[in-house]
Amino acid sequence: MKKVIWVMLTASLLCSMQAWAADTKIAVVDIKTAMENTKAYTSGIKRLEALQNKKKKELESLRKRLTNLDKELQLQSMALSNDRQNAKQQELAQLKKTFDRKLQDASDELKAEKRKLDSRMIGKFYDAVRDYGKKKGFDLILPKGTTMYVAEGLDITADITKILDNK
Repeated sequence: MKKVIWVMLTASLLCSMQAWAADTKIAVVDIKTAMENTKAYTSGIKRLEALQNKKKKELESLRKRLTNLDKELQLQSMALSNDRQNAKQQELAQLKKTFDRKLQDASDELKAEKRKLDSRMIGKFYDAVRDYGKKKGFDLILPKGTTMYVAEGLDITADITKILDNK
């Protein structure tokens, strides 16, 4: 008797899950691809690359000065007085400290700009997905990376990218 009740309960549960699944509209979206393929993100990355190149040029000239001063100190170390040699070493140490600070500042600035870009895009992305889901009647939209299998027609990444480009 218990086995019969158990089988009937299991069958009933499976039938109700199938009915729920048939009525549920689900989609997936690749967050990274949707955002990175937009015009806004691409132009943001180009701005970041331009900033990076500018910082690189600034640091390269400072690095050359540092290298030249180091070579000069090595070549002239025997001919310089102790006072003059100490002064050059202090100048070299100060220049190295300045270089290290500027390198760290440049790195921090680039990271902050990248975070700003990502933050703006993520906000727009979630708004676009939410609006799309409501307009198209989806019950659930999942990130593609968290799913093991997705049927071909359930991926809405291209649609979301188009929406983001039109905003």
